[in-house]
Formats: sequence, structure tokens, C-alpha cells
Amino acid sequence: MYEALKQSGIIGRLSIENRVVMPAMGVNLAGPHGDVSDDIIAFYEARARGGVGLIITEVTRIDGGAGISDPCQLSAYRLSDVAGLSRLAEAVHAWGTKIFIQLQHPGASASPLITGSEAVAPSAGFSPGGTPVRALSLEECAKIEQKFITSAQFSQMAGADGVELHAAHGYLINNFLSPAMNDRSDAYGGNFENRMRFLLNIVAGIRKRCGDFPISVRINATEMLPGGIDLPQAVEMAKALERAGVDAINVSRYDEGCIEPGTWPQGAKRNLTQNIMEAVTIPVIGVSNIKEPAVAEALLSEGICDFVGIGRGLLADPHWVRKTLNGQEDIIRKCIGCLTCFEEIVSLRRVACAVNPLCGRERFFNHPSRVKSAGKDVAVIGGGPAGIEAALVLKRRGFDVHLFDDQKILGGTLNVADKGYGKEKITRYTESLVAQVTQAGIILHRAHPATPQAIRGLAPCGIFIACGARPLIPDIPGIDDPRVVCAEAILTGKKTVAGQVVVVGTGMTGLETAEVLAMVGCTLTLVEMLPAPGPGVYPSVVKDVLSHIEPHRPKMLLEHKLVAIDQEGVVLRSLKEGVRVHVPAQAIVLALGVRPRLEVAKTFSKAFPDIPVIPVGDALQGGRILEATRSAHGRAFTFTPQGEEV
Repeated sequence: MYEALKQSGIIGRLSIENRVVMPAMGVNLAGPHGDVSDDIIAFYEARARGGVGLIITEVTRIDGGAGISDPCQLSAYRLSDVAGLSRLAEAVHAWGTKIFIQLQHPGASASPLITGSEAVAPSAGFSPGGTPVRALSLEECAKIEQKFITSAQFSQMAGADGVELHAAHGYLINNFLSPAMNDRSDAYGGNFENRMRFLLNIVAGIRKRCGDFPISVRINATEMLPGGIDLPQAVEMAKALERAGVDAINVSRYDEGCIEPGTWPQGAKRNLTQNIMEAVTIPVIGVSNIKEPAVAEALLSEGICDFVGIGRGLLADPHWVRKTLNGQEDIIRKCIGCLTCFEEIVSLRRVACAVNPLCGRERFFNHPSRVKSAGKDVAVIGGGPAGIEAALVLKRRGFDVHLFDDQKILGGTLNVADKGYGKEKITRYTESLVAQVTQAGIILHRAHPATPQAIRGLAPCGIFIACGARPLIPDIPGIDDPRVVCAEAILTGKKTVAGQVVVVGTGMTGLETAEVLAMVGCTLTLVEMLPAPGPGVYPSVVKDVLSHIEPHRPKMLLEHKLVAIDQEGVVLRSLKEGVRVHVPAQAIVLALGVRPRLEVAKTFSKAFPDIPVIPVGDALQGGRILEATRSAHGRAFTFTPQGEEV
């Protein structure tokens, strides 16, 4: 099974153990000056231990100042960087995995808030961040070429297996390549040959200085900009790079598909990769929103690409490859496409994953003293993502774990979240959690409401409360009207509505509910207290959901608050103007968030005063899946029964 994925592959002179590549993703785990940290080594080592054939690091600085892309981004432009990169390479090589350093200059996409200087690019007209960009002089172009070449040399000295030049996504090399970003009229602009000059000079310089050191180039196959690179141009670029001696092409795109939300299908970039494959003989790496091993295998078997890039799938489960090749794909933690990982990075925090609380925190949780066989009973109340996460961690530490849930099916709120349009990835994530619980041998008490009486017989040494939260219901006139329903009841099919419907709250639950109601023909009004819909949700996810709702022409009332419900509909107050607004409604759907069920923890604390009672997830504080799994993992990892040493 998965014979194509298992096959070794060749890039240049380099043999790679299998056909899975971890493509570059920003992680913000290096030191503030780009130094290799213990955290970033632990992060990449975890993926190497998980069986990845080739790791391509995050974007790595080839310069300071305007060459900085992220606050804590790897660096390869100083002699002092060699020792740290060598430590990283050694950690990855210990598991038989190869590593490329991805060299990048942000160009016009640089943020002055991060760099402390103005952005530079071939032309001043392209500014994706909306800040001023200074056009480079001919002398500066040549100097930056040399910085790329020197960084490649330092990467080679450090023991890396190759480099990748990032020539996509609006960064500096892409600024030269794209007709929409480059309006120069000298040797670096104008026709195709001139726009390729900057990149080809770098490739030639690396070849001269580093010999047959493998080089991959990441390119855009299409761009969102009018007059930007299209597929025929990308094919010509790939051919030119092959003639120049490049060893592999990594195919991407620069538009909404660069960072696909969860509703996008797997394999969405296959036609782009296939066209490049047919044009060159060197290996092609295909990134295509791949979550499932079967999709990766099909792309390889059908000749769509030579190597598959598994990005967010490896954030969700660093052992994606090993589990796949060992016939354990049912327990792979599935990426749900929520884009929490990107949201954390753009918020200048380190990488994180909603379904994998260890992501970016591998070093902290690799603490031998916390992994010990306690041989004692622990009760976990609630079988949602937080409860399952806590149960799995406690079981790995040697506790006898009893997991209680009052439903027959585990998953908790995940069984609501997967009811929206294109949410099958959440269903698969839930299925993988259930499979992990089964494999771990956790004792299940399903359809079994947990009460102090039911648990007392276990004599547990600790109780984890993961019973979730209840929908927030405002105390306003008319709230008991039978037309008022909670969004969860709509998503699960317990309630149906029709006609004129007001959805109050446009967080993820509210938007997904509106999406479902739009599909069945309801006339919608969406109400939000904040200035924009989708508070707390990554912007491209909001844009994706709205793209399904907007064709149905909903009315959007931002900066409005629900103050009452009357016989005809809802009464709102405009927060900007202070006036009341009346909206007719045959149904009112509430999606105002949740309130933790704190009383459950209080009940158990009173019944078991001598043992720890620990609320986690929504039972502690309502939030995203990220906060639920992170709190559960952390508290289960640090849990110490009374009388034991911490």
C-alpha cells in the first residue's frame, strides 16, 4: 500500500528516502536575530523523526534590515549562522531525513514595523502591504544577488543538503520575475530574459561557488494580479531554470489558493503542477492542499508531480509519514484547514496548530520527568477535543483513564462544527481522535452522564472537567420567544427555520449557520456588534465562507447590538449612531458565543475536596479548538496527584 509514497527519489545528486517533502512554512521559532534555537531544532526534528523524506526550512534571511521577513526567522547570511544551521542539519540527519535551507528576501512584501527600514524591490509601484517601496539601483541588485549566493555557501558549509530559492508569493525574486511587479526598463526589467536575470544570476553564482550543491526554486504558476505570471509564462520559467542547472521546481501560486481554507478541495493545484511536469525533466514538487495519504499517492501515481508537499498536514501530525507507511493512517491527526497556524504567525506569535498543541512547543513537552507510570485512575468528563486530548496525554503518562461522555458519539462540539459547508475535514479529524482513543486503551463510558456518584467508585486521583460550554443567551426582552433558536440546533438539524431569518453573531458558528440557511433559501440578515464580520477568524476563512453566502444577497448590519425581540422581529441598536433599528424576522438565530459550565467543576470540587478537579477547554474558558486542546494538553502533562513530587 502507498507504493508511490514509499519510493526513494532523486533531486540532483541527492537521494531522498521517500516522496514526501515538508515545504517551507514560517514558524517564528528562531532567535530574535535569526539564530537557530532549541525550539526550532525540536520542531524540525519531530518531523524528521516522523519519517519525512525532505524538509525545506522556513524562509531564511539572506540579509538584515529590509531583508527581514519575520521577527524570529532563521538567518544564513553571517558566518556565525553556520554553527547553528549545522546543529539543525545534524538533528534532522540523525533520522535519515534531508534538509534544504530556503533562502528568501521579502522585497516589496517586507513590513517596516519588522525591518525598521523601507521595503526595497525592483520597482516602487508594487506594494502589497500598502507601505512605500524603494526601487533598487543596479548596484544594489548585484549586491543582493551576492548575498543569496553567500547564504547558499554558508548553508552548504553548515551541512545542509541543498537550498531552495523562494521566487514566489510576492517576495523579492518574484518581484523581478512578474510583469505585474516589475516595470524596470534596464537589464533587470522589460522582456522575459531581463526579468529572469536576477534569479539566473543567483543560480549561476551558486553553481560557481558551491559546485553541484542541489538547488530547488519555488515559483508561482499563476498570480492574482492583472498582467501577472500565468501558466504559460510559468512553464517557460521552469524550462529556463532547468537549462540553468536548477535541480527541482516547487510549484505554488500567488492568490487565494496560496493559503487554502478548509473548504477547498484537496489536489486543487494539480493542473498547475502537471503542466510544469510535462515541460521539464527535473523533479517537480507539488503542494496541493494535501491532507489524506490517498490523495498524495494518487498525485504521484498519476504523474502529477514527483514529490508531494505536505505542509499543514505535518503541523497537525509530525508522524504523518510514518503512520501512513506503517498502515496506521486512521490515527493520523487530520488538518482541518482552520488556518490557525497562519493566524498565529501574522499575529507575530510562534506557529501553533489547533489540533496539535505540541506544534511549536515540542521542546517543552519533551520532558522525561513528566512521562512516568502512575498506575492510578483518572476521570475525564467530556469527550470533545479537550477531553480526548487530556485523556490521551494522561494515558501516555501511565494513568488508567476513564473517559465519560453523555453522548453515544465522541467529539463534542466537533459534531456541530463539521455540519457546515465543506467541513468534512473536521469529521475526519474527529474520526482520528476516536481511533486514537481506541488504540490507546482508554476506558470509555459513552452515553453515561458523569455524576459524583458514578465516579466515586473509581477512587480517582484526579478529575478533569471537559464538559464544554453552553450557548450564551442574552437577558433581553422577548428572549423566550419560540422563534429564538441557537445556531447549534440549526447546524445539527434539531431545529429548522424558514423565511426571514436574523442571525445574531458572525463568528465562525454564526457564519457557518448563515451559510447553511442561505443554501435552503432563507432571507438573511446578519447582525454583528464589531465593525467587521468574522471576529477572531482568519481573514481568508471569513472571505471563503462569505463567498458562499453573498450570492444569496444577505443584509449585513455591522456595529449593531440585539436589545429586544418583539412580535414582528428584532430590535437592534446602532452602536455608531445610537438609534434603534427594527428588522422583521420569522426566526432569530443566536450565535453569540458560549459560557463555560463552571458549575460542573464546582459540583465535583465539593464532592471530591481532597483531589484535584481541573477544568479544561470550554469548561474553563470558551475559545477556539486551539485553546481547548492546548489547555487540556498542558494541564494533563503537568498534572501531579496529591502526595507526589512535581
